[in-house]
Amino acid sequence: MQFGPSETEAQETALSTLRENIRAVSAPPLNEPAQILLDALLAKHPGASALFYGSGASVARAEDPASIIFDFYIIGDSYDALYTSGAMKLANRLVPPNVFYFETPSPFGTLRAKYAVLSIDHFEKLVSEETFHSYFWARFAQPCRIHGGSAEMTARIETALATAIATFCKRAAGLFDGPFTARELWLAGLSVSYKAELRAEDTTRAAKLIESYGDWAASVTAPALTYAGIETDLEGAVIRPKQTPPQTARAWRLRGVQGAFLSVLRLLKGTQTFKGGIDYIAWKIKRHSGVDLQITDWERRHPMLGAPGAAFRYYRLRAQTNRNA
Repeated sequence: MQFGPSETEAQETALSTLRENIRAVSAPPLNEPAQILLDALLAKHPGASALFYGSGASVARAEDPASIIFDFYIIGDSYDALYTSGAMKLANRLVPPNVFYFETPSPFGTLRAKYAVLSIDHFEKLVSEETFHSYFWARFAQPCRIHGGSAEMTARIETALATAIATFCKRAAGLFDGPFTARELWLAGLSVSYKAELRAEDTTRAAKLIESYGDWAASVTAPALTYAGIETDLEGAVIRPKQTPPQTARAWRLRGVQGAFLSVLRLLKGTQTFKGGIDYIAWKIKRHSGVDLQITDWERRHPMLGAPGAAFRYYRLRAQTNRNA
């Protein structure tokens, strides 16, 4: 079921509350490095909207912006408007999203971004209950910022993000037999969604994220469950659902199986769509290990074939660096 126009006054109020929270996140101006990247990406995709989310949004204020990668989604009216390549359109529909590497010069040095592409129709479906796996609705239940695009597109994205929050909260609520706090729901939901994506996050990652989001979980959980059609009693910070969602821990285990398959597909597809990705990997290696892995033009043209040679060169250079240390 995809959340459509609200059928009850309570759901309409809940949707309005969720959209207010979403707007509040988008309201403050972006920091200058993120704005530079945003402007460059929207110039590359005129008429589209951008969603800014992820680690770039949460750590950009604390680190050198040239040392991190920023995360964006580009949301367009249609895949025809976003691509001229039929193969790209098909890949985006079959195994969403297509992911690209982007960099631009700035007064802060070279700024880097990873951005994904979706049409608005596809985005609305992927964050709804029509989509079993958590990849999209768990990601966009978290705070993200809407920039660019028409007023109509912004309104559709706001409702889609409200749908993502509601889907996430409903499916995370299925993990509990009794009452829970908003924080407990988000801790449990984020933890199982990481496992469903095979993400290498330690046990403290979800808690740190929730902490960085301020009062987000406390503000959106109750209206999200109401918008999802789940009646709740509120006793202080404790939420007591009057209706138990059908989702269970078993469903989350199935998402883990599905996630392993999808992860492999996305990695294989990424070797074709993540243009410049091998340079990004080399930059990451230099940042973390000090090894300057010089990428050849042939490896850039054939990243899948060139990866083993680049990997061998990295281990040889790392061993040499360790011997000289």
